[in-house]
Amino acid sequence: MSTLCEPFDVSGCVHRVARPLRTMLAFAWLALGGMCCAPANAGVIEQGSVTLLPVTSDDDNMMQAWIGASMRRYAYGMRRWLGDALSGSYGRVSDSAELLRFQQQLRRATFSHFQYSYTVEGVEYTRIYLGVSGRPFNELINPAFRGTRRLVPPVEESNYFDTDNVVLFGSVGAVEASEVTPRPATPGSPQRANDAEIKVLQAIMRDIREGTIQPGGRLLGFVSQIPCESCTAALRQFSIEAQADVHINYVEGHPGSPRTMTPALAVIRSMRNVLIDELTTTFAPPVHSVLTSAEAEADDGASTSMCSKP
Repeated sequence: MSTLCEPFDVSGCVHRVARPLRTMLAFAWLALGGMCCAPANAGVIEQGSVTLLPVTSDDDNMMQAWIGASMRRYAYGMRRWLGDALSGSYGRVSDSAELLRFQQQLRRATFSHFQYSYTVEGVEYTRIYLGVSGRPFNELINPAFRGTRRLVPPVEESNYFDTDNVVLFGSVGAVEASEVTPRPATPGSPQRANDAEIKVLQAIMRDIREGTIQPGGRLLGFVSQIPCESCTAALRQFSIEAQADVHINYVEGHPGSPRTMTPALAVIRSMRNVLIDELTTTFAPPVHSVLTSAEAEADDGASTSMCSKP
């Protein structure tokens, strides 16, 4: 499986699979149809035209492989961004308060991997969309708190993810006349515009509207937690507008109790902790004390988009 994951090591983005890779993806697709779409200990939940599949035991390592690609790419981009931003601020080190903001983003964000396949004149094409919830890196440092020392990198944020003509970041931006938009569940609740699923769905809708890809395809997704009410509604609407068959596999469980800590969630959390500890080791200031993952697991709450309230 590692040989299949490497070509898709992109984050928050859409990747057009080159022709030589489509054969590899075809084998992956068979595996997905035979294993991932019916993961161990999962029960199918029908949500209108969207099928949600909870994964409790990732025996085939598919969730780990697909979600891990998004998670690693995002973490590596974050490290490069933070390194350049600190170097551009007279080479200063990060203090514990601002480093904690980046740790929390890795710990709490929702990560996703989506495959959109469609057929043109008998030939199947696939694009890989990876996303992460939350604000851009430059908003993770509170300018009021940091004052004139606010971190600013020397280049555009997207460059830290090695973007090129085949990689496009999934980002917020509704298509005109489209209802694939975030929907707050209750008045005063956080806006969901920065949710990983919303970013990806709107990116796909923009590609369809521009003619880059075709409607009437199949969307297969892997998400690090159950989609919220807003994202579930957006998935349904996407299925209608894109005339697409939608199947979403999500990691079941909650870290708040051993009874709800499923094996699949434990693996994902372990992967997060490794990336967080790498970030801490790289940027922890020599004087201030910064918690490691083992010390901070009590703060391992449910994933959130960390959006501001309306």
